[in-house]
Amino acid sequence: MQLRISDYRILMITPFHKNSRGNKLTSERLKIGLCQRGWNVELLSLELDNWQEMLDKNLREKRYSLIHGLNITHFARVLSAFPDITRLPLLLTTTGTDINYDLVLNRQPIIARTLNAVHRIVIFDDYFETIFEKLYPENLVKLVTIPQGVSLEKGDGPDRSQLGLNEDDFVFLLPSGIRPVKNLELAIDGLEKLQPEFPHLRLLILGAIIDKQYSDRMLNRINDLPWVIYPGEFPHQQMYSLLSNGDVVLNTSHAEGQPQAALEAMSLGKPCLLTAVPGNINIIENGVEGYYVHNQDDLVAVARKLILNQELCRQMGENARHLVEQKYSVEKELDAYEQLYRELVQF
Repeated sequence: MQLRISDYRILMITPFHKNSRGNKLTSERLKIGLCQRGWNVELLSLELDNWQEMLDKNLREKRYSLIHGLNITHFARVLSAFPDITRLPLLLTTTGTDINYDLVLNRQPIIARTLNAVHRIVIFDDYFETIFEKLYPENLVKLVTIPQGVSLEKGDGPDRSQLGLNEDDFVFLLPSGIRPVKNLELAIDGLEKLQPEFPHLRLLILGAIIDKQYSDRMLNRINDLPWVIYPGEFPHQQMYSLLSNGDVVLNTSHAEGQPQAALEAMSLGKPCLLTAVPGNINIIENGVEGYYVHNQDDLVAVARKLILNQELCRQMGENARHLVEQKYSVEKELDAYEQLYRELVQF
């Protein structure tokens, strides 16, 4: 009797599932979408204190057809604790700073062993092939490029007045977890230079506190800047409403996997200002959906341009919306993962 796709049991392993950060959103989006298409996908978070006990029990009691890990470094932890899972087909999705820092800077033996052990490696953009070509050429053949899909459903959330914003404020959005790699200083320092010239300029920071020491420093500074607003962490279901309150979205990271929150804002017609770093490069065409910035002076110049030219801001926002619809479709993302799953379980 021919097996159905629901007969194949898939285990997806994510490093994070508590705060609204990239790995959580990616794993949830993929699990929900693939289950709706008939796949039998279970999700395990490494944030659970007893994740090793749970995984050991599940590996003994269940017959998994495929294990799908998210994030190189954290999946390496799984392989170290459970080396026998290499007998199963393994799929690895690189999800963010792991590809920029752990592949390039750490270069620990466990990273190379993990890359050698898996059967396919998903990257979000072709740009990351250059890292593998230079440092891990033996794994080039395993690479598959699948851009992240953007899924942002309407939901209730605070409006401008509830966030302390006026209707005539010009609001820059910074949807970002608060940790050093996100480089909030660039956004704050740059816009601080413009704020006296444009008293209605506001910066709305949206994201979870991830690095406590860095967050404490940033929040202490924000307390002295009334034009910067950090309302705390919100569930992702409210991001549609929250992002709708902005005029321009920022991503000022030192490095990215793919700026998912910025893409969500772009899907709502917000132009973007992105640092010209790995993970952001290739997202937009400079001057069409937004601008790339290399430093504080760049940020000040293009932010001023958008504040002064509402028509340019509107047109770039429409271009951004169209780009996300065409390139970052959830359906295309799920199609690509389905193809990989079928290949790896030999359905």
